[in-house]
Amino acid sequence: MRILQSFFDPDVPVAHVLTDLAGTYLSVDDAYCEILGRERTELIGRVAVQFTNPVEQARHIRAIAQLRDSGAPLTISKSYVRSDGKLMRVQNRASVVSDGIGPQRLVATVRPLADAMPIGTLESNFITVTRMLRARRGRSDAFGAERFAGAKWDIALACFKLECVGPRLSIGDICREIGLDPTSGALDVLDMVARGDLEIENAGCGLEDSSVRTSTALQAELARYLSQYGGPPPGKV
Repeated sequence: MRILQSFFDPDVPVAHVLTDLAGTYLSVDDAYCEILGRERTELIGRVAVQFTNPVEQARHIRAIAQLRDSGAPLTISKSYVRSDGKLMRVQNRASVVSDGIGPQRLVATVRPLADAMPIGTLESNFITVTRMLRARRGRSDAFGAERFAGAKWDIALACFKLECVGPRLSIGDICREIGLDPTSGALDVLDMVARGDLEIENAGCGLEDSSVRTSTALQAELARYLSQYGGPPPGKV
């Protein structure tokens, strides 16, 4: 089956699907089968959430419940798990319909939003972004909003990182690591030294080449922070 390419591709047909209020497939068109990479006989009688990316299934169930309870049309983005193991990101526009006699049904139009990608790629991206957001919130909780403003947070992390692989660091080493201009980097380092977060030696040999290290106190703070926020999100390995 041809993989649909893009939400904006005029050659990509809009797919249609009809389910009962529990999300059980009653009717699907050829375009929908193509999106999932599955035959119609594989879908009819099964529940749509079974083919939803596992990390999105709880959200899918809540959306169906909202649609069923409110009757108001909704639009959601989600990922289907195709038969080839890849994920297809789509936009679903769903409504409750009824002929006034029989039971209510759910009808949805489905448009692909992106090319199919291996499920591991999306899961990896999900884990990475979740970790980044969690770490950002944790940074404010652990250090406050102002302590490492501007480039100072990158300087602290770069110094902590480089200390793991080398006994001596210069301001130049740190600035190269994070792509920072040495002049402005030196000013930030001096401010961090004044606050007690960094320590500097041999300043008389030229500031850019002076040895810099994190203070013992900051080392302990960063170690605690990284142990709490540096790993995968809870439940992910």
